[in-house]
Formats: sequence, C-alpha cells, structure tokens
Amino acid sequence: MNSAAMGTTSPGSSRLGALFQRRDVQDGGFVALILMARIPANAGTAGATIGVALMCLYLGLRLDQCRDVFQRCRPQLAYPLFALLSTIWAIHPEVTSRAAVQMILTAFTGLVFSQADRPRAVLVALFIVYSGYTVLSLMVGNTQLDGIEGIPALVGIGGEAKNYFSNSAATGVLLALIMAVACLEKRARGLALVSLSIASACLVATVRAHSAGAVASLALAVALLLPLLALRRRTPGLKAGLTIAMLIVLILGAAFFQPLLTLVQELSAKDAGLTGRGYLWYRAAFIIEDSPWLGTGYFGFWIPENPDAVGFWRYFQIRQEGTAFSFHNSYIQTIVETGYLGLAVLVMSWGVGIIGLLRRFVLTPSLPTCFWLSYLALQLSKSPVELVRPAALVPTTIMLFTGLGFAGFPVVGQRLSRG
Repeated sequence: MNSAAMGTTSPGSSRLGALFQRRDVQDGGFVALILMARIPANAGTAGATIGVALMCLYLGLRLDQCRDVFQRCRPQLAYPLFALLSTIWAIHPEVTSRAAVQMILTAFTGLVFSQADRPRAVLVALFIVYSGYTVLSLMVGNTQLDGIEGIPALVGIGGEAKNYFSNSAATGVLLALIMAVACLEKRARGLALVSLSIASACLVATVRAHSAGAVASLALAVALLLPLLALRRRTPGLKAGLTIAMLIVLILGAAFFQPLLTLVQELSAKDAGLTGRGYLWYRAAFIIEDSPWLGTGYFGFWIPENPDAVGFWRYFQIRQEGTAFSFHNSYIQTIVETGYLGLAVLVMSWGVGIIGLLRRFVLTPSLPTCFWLSYLALQLSKSPVELVRPAALVPTTIMLFTGLGFAGFPVVGQRLSRG
C-alpha cells in the first residue's frame, strides 16, 4: 500500500507537469527569463552569463526552430555575419570577433523566438516582463537628475539610464494595448480594463523618464498601431491601401525629418545641439573619411584602446570609460564601425523584414504582426538620434530580430491561426 501510494502522483502536480511540458509555456518562459536577465543594468556580468546560458539552452531545445530560421529568415542573418566578417579588417580584431559572436547569439535567439509555434505566447511573456518591470519601477520611483536644470527623471529599478528605461516603458505601453485587444476578443472585459490601466501606468513612466525621443516615438508607434488594429480584420484591399498610405507617410517623414526634429526639440525644450549630438556627428564625419567603405570593425570604436574614443570621453567629462557611449545616431555609428557597405546590408535587412511584416498584415488578421510593426516604428523612428542597431546581449536586439524574423512566419496553412 505504501509503495502504491509513493508511486501515485497528485492531480495537482500532474497538471503542473503537463503545463510545463507545453511548448508554448516553455517558449514564453525562456523569453521572460532571458529578457529579465538582460534588462536590469545592475545585473552586470552575472546577468550576461545567465542570459548567454539560457540562450544556448533554448537554442539547443529548439533545433527545429533553428532550421526554420535558416529557411525563412536568411536576410536577417546578413548584418550579423557581415559584422563577424569585419574581423578580417578590424583595427582591434579580438574585440570585434568577441562582440560579433555575442551579437550573433543574441540576434539568432530573437529569430528563433520569432518562429515559436504560438506567437501570442511570446507576446504574453513580453507583456509580463516589460509591463511588470515598468510598473514596479514606477512604484519604487528611483530618479536621477537630468539636464542643465536638474529635473528628476524616473529610472528603472535595475539602475539603467533614463533613455534605456523609457524604451522599456514605451514597449510596455504597446504590449499592454495589444493585451487589452486580445482580452476583448475573448470577452474578458475585466482583464482588458486591467491591461488598459497598465498601459496608462507605463505611459506615465515613459513621460516621467523625461526622454523626448521616447515620447515622440511612442506617439508615432501608437498612431500606427491604432489603425492597424482597427483594420486588421478588413479586406486585403483596404489593408493594402493603409499599407500604401503608411509608406507614403514614411517617405514624407524621411524627407522632412529635419523640420520634425526641430519641432520635437522646441516642444521638449532640447538644446540646438541635442545634448552634444551635433559635436559627435561633426567629428564622426572626419573619422568616417579614414575608412568609409569598411569602417573600423564591428564594435571597434568605443573602446579604451582607441584614442579617438578616449578623446570624446574626456570632452564630455565621462570619468568611467565604457562601451555604452555612442554617436547617438544608428547610421553614423554603423558607418564608423562597418562602413557604407555595412550600412547598406543593415538597411536592406530592415527593409526586407518590414515589407514582409506589411505583407503579413495584408494577408492575415494577425495581432502579433500589428504589435511588431508598431514596435519597429517605435525603435526605428529613434534611429537618427539614438543607437538602434544589432548589439551584443542587449534586450532591444532580441526584440528587433524577433520582430523582423516574424516576417518569415508562415501566412498560410496550419500555422496561420496561430500567428
């Protein structure tokens, strides 16, 4: 009798075991754990080590999705491989090779996330992580003095600077809006109200971080997300019309970027030099002239071994030399490190991914597609004034490649209903 009792499992533990055996639960769990290991800045080396270990474990468990990446997401592998190739001509090849390998691991993990069988499980995990972290940070209320006037700016509980935290908070807004729509679809009105309340809290956190770029980019992303959600179940012809309209707006935005940037400066009381960015961009032009086509090698500029980087740190009175500093312009930074060839590869891969997502939007009523299009709008609209590009062990890199890779997720057949 005792042996029989010992061999019997309780219904509760049996159900729990079955839950953790579900593939979508595993995918969501790894998404949450990997991002939580990398979002807090004070996690440091320990967080990076845990993140790398979890990435390797996840990839080992998802060999089938790895094969899907090679079949469906090949254009998104172009820039990571080009970054690794730049080791050949890099000024500091050991630094470039190490950073490129870490970036490839980060990007590839995001691409494998993008091919998860149930994309909504990935979104739920992202919602829990980003909104939970943002709301908790808002409740704790840690601040740092910002700007000349020393205005208190809200920062994350993990110690990251306001620009990084505002990016997480803005992402939380978009995810909470998506969750509200998903709850309404299931007639869970109470949960939808909770999601909208969380979206409001994340919006407050974004504003209190005092990042003009994050607020402007979030406004643009929400302005894109709302019509995407409103039309996602309409006819392909109507959605194709919205897609064409969005492309026209994108072209006009690029053509009139400077006046728009001036308007944002005036509304946010930013100085004309964009907090030193003007000087950085001026000096970058001379640096690019030394190697315009191939650059210094990926991640080969902002390192203590580079006297030009040290000069910038001294000019901006940065006492602790670190690789977190940048030119605050994604395209200038890319040209400095991997030249005009690297920039062409990067922009091409972004373009392929965006076109693929727009195609998914026209052909399917996919809620994840709406989110990833709005998330890319959030990030890429900041790219002329912030650093938004593939980087090693950075949460934004995982997110970017998950979004861009989702363009390759099948739009027909059995997996259509899951996307």
